[in-house]
Amino acid sequence: MTTRWISSRRWRPAVSATGARGRSLVALATDGKSSEYDVPYDVVNPNGREPYELRVYGAYYVAATPYENRERGLAKLMEYIEGENAERAMYPPTQPLTTRYFPDGGKTMELALLGRRARESIAAPKEDSDVRVMASGGELVAAVAFEGNATPEVAEYYRSNLVAALKSNGMAVTNEDEFRINTFGPLYSLKTRRNELLMQVKV
Repeated sequence: MTTRWISSRRWRPAVSATGARGRSLVALATDGKSSEYDVPYDVVNPNGREPYELRVYGAYYVAATPYENRERGLAKLMEYIEGENAERAMYPPTQPLTTRYFPDGGKTMELALLGRRARESIAAPKEDSDVRVMASGGELVAAVAFEGNATPEVAEYYRSNLVAALKSNGMAVTNEDEFRINTFGPLYSLKTRRNELLMQVKV
C-alpha cells in the first residue's frame, strides 16, 4: 500500500516544527502504485475531516535495536539487513525509520522487514548483536504528519494534541505516554525532514 501523508491544514501549531508560524504540511502525491516495500495498512477515515489519519496495520516483522545514538542505531540495523545475521540473509532497505518511545524513558529504533526475502524467511540476529526481530502491526493507529526535527518539544506538542483530538471524537489511546515517530527520507540531508507521530488506539 502506498505511503500516505496527511495535510495538517486543519491543525496548525503556534509554531511549526520548522519554526515558521502556522506552516502546514502539504499532502505528498504518489504514483498510486502499491509496493512490496510499503508497510501494509488501510486508512479507515478517508474523508479527511479529522486532523489525523486512522490506520489499521497488517502484520509484519521489524528489526529493532535500543536507541542510544541515531547513527549507531541505524548502522546496527543496516548491518542486520545487509547480511550480518544468522543466515547471512539480505533484506531490502525500507522506510520509514521508526523510533518508539516508552513510558519508562526507553527508546528503540526499527526498520520493517519486507519484500520477497522477508516472506520466505526471517533470519535470527547473531548472538552478540543488539538487534532483535519482532512481530509488529495488527493494530489500529492514529497518525499525524509534521515537518522538521522531531525534538522532545515538537513530539510532545503533537502527542498531546493527538490525544486530545481523539478524545474529542470519543476515542482513546492504549497508553498516553507511548508513541512512535516515523521519519522518511535520507538520514544525511539538508532537506526538511518529513515525519509522522503515531499512537495505538483502543479498539
